[in-house]
Amino acid sequence: MNLPLVSFELKEKYLLVTGHGKRDTLASMAESAAQIYAKILETKTRYLLVDYCKLEINAHLNDAFNIVKRYEVLQPDLRNVVIAAVFQGKNLEFGNYWKEVAGKRGFFIEIFENLKLAEEWLHKQMTLK
Repeated sequence: MNLPLVSFELKEKYLLVTGHGKRDTLASMAESAAQIYAKILETKTRYLLVDYCKLEINAHLNDAFNIVKRYEVLQPDLRNVVIAAVFQGKNLEFGNYWKEVAGKRGFFIEIFENLKLAEEWLHKQMTLK
């Protein structure tokens, strides 16, 4: 059985995104980003909790930079979305670099190793806006 690249669960105040499988290339990251962006537009949500705990990332760090460049061109409204993303193990380095690059480009992403802490942080962001 093939899982989708991402699955979604619309919560009361945010969209839970769960990553599945592997991300080995910029193309696979771009495809999942397009699916996430389409769901953001469909649900009109401004808050994402992204669970990449079980995702296997085998892409180069340059791909973190390149995916953010794609956001700028193809998904600029992502700048209006607050993202709490959870990475674990060896994927944490990729996640932290993604956050750093995205932050410099005007995107609001925070990285966590724990889903509960990420959710708590996201709820705090909702009360600040």
